[in-house]
Amino acid sequence: MPINWADIPWPALGLLAALTFVASLIGHSLSRNAFVGAIIAVIIFVAVYVFWDFYPHGLVQGVRFPTRI
Repeated sequence: MPINWADIPWPALGLLAALTFVASLIGHSLSRNAFVGAIIAVIIFVAVYVFWDFYPHGLVQGVRFPTRI
């Protein structure tokens, strides 16, 4: 089954990639232990994800994380 590249939400995917990178960068810079850094990165990622997708801030219009039912 081939991938339909047109169905991929590219802005949301780029936003998630950037958010993951920044969260892991901050988490690992705050801790010398890799496990603790990963936990901090997850907490940062979840906090920013919830803020971006559920708080009506209007920073970038139309860029939302996709939800599938």
